[in-house]
Amino acid sequence: MAQHTITVIGNTNLDIMVSGVADLPAPGTERIVPGIDIRVGGSAGNLAIRCAGLGQPTTLISRVGRDESTVLVRSALEINHLESILVLDEELPSAVTVAVESPGIDRAFLSSLGAMASAGLDDVPAAALSAEFVVLAGYFLLPGFRGKNLEALCDRARAAGARTVLDTGWPPQGWTEPVRAELLAALRTVDVFLPNDDELLGLTDAGSVREGALALAAETNTVIAVKLGSRGAALATPEGQWYEESTRPVRVVDSTGAGDGFNAALLVSVIRGSSWPEALRIAVAYATTLVSTPAAQRPGVSLPEVTRA
Repeated sequence: MAQHTITVIGNTNLDIMVSGVADLPAPGTERIVPGIDIRVGGSAGNLAIRCAGLGQPTTLISRVGRDESTVLVRSALEINHLESILVLDEELPSAVTVAVESPGIDRAFLSSLGAMASAGLDDVPAAALSAEFVVLAGYFLLPGFRGKNLEALCDRARAAGARTVLDTGWPPQGWTEPVRAELLAALRTVDVFLPNDDELLGLTDAGSVREGALALAAETNTVIAVKLGSRGAALATPEGQWYEESTRPVRVVDSTGAGDGFNAALLVSVIRGSSWPEALRIAVAYATTLVSTPAAQRPGVSLPEVTRA
């Protein structure tokens, strides 16, 4: 039987967050920005930290380099309820992401794969697959887990009693036909898919989020939970059920990691007995509180009480 734990596999690295940048300075010039922050990032790292912060026993598996950034990452991951398995690559450095953000403008990212380029199935201990949920996060940044390798990971996890979860991010090459075909095939071994609205529409080419999510859920037999940014989130089931949940008005302090927080609250709520509609409601409320909370205070943000419809 799977344990009531979450295993997160994928990208963990340092994020360099540059704020207040609407465009880049001209070559050869310099610009002063409001702030530059360095923190642990990556879809997998953020998700694991949020799950553990909610008191959920969590295992994180990532491949890193033997360099100074790994020392910082390892230190930041020393938190209660989190077991970190950082597989050291002796040849490649750790990945690094530079995120540029400005109010009213979607964030842009520059990432180096580093050791993530060599991550693969051999990095995952068999014992880590005996979990309630096994999540692969950062799919398009993990060449060793794409396509048939994702299917193999999901088959192994399901055999160990786990439910499988996928968070892809945006494909660097765009939503080409080969990328769509690859992901659609792999999704047939995934129990829960966690895209945002742009990713869902890029994958399905549907006319609306609802149309795309319901069609994809029916085609792949996967629960689709779609993050809608400031509008909230929605969820489609293979049986054709559709749920939407809106955010409440808040002053946004920091939107970084809101999607990973949503994912964490959704999965933790399901583990703790909530139905999918209840979990959706909790996850939207949690993520809304998260974006209105300074990063240093986020460990104190807890799940809201369930309000049954």
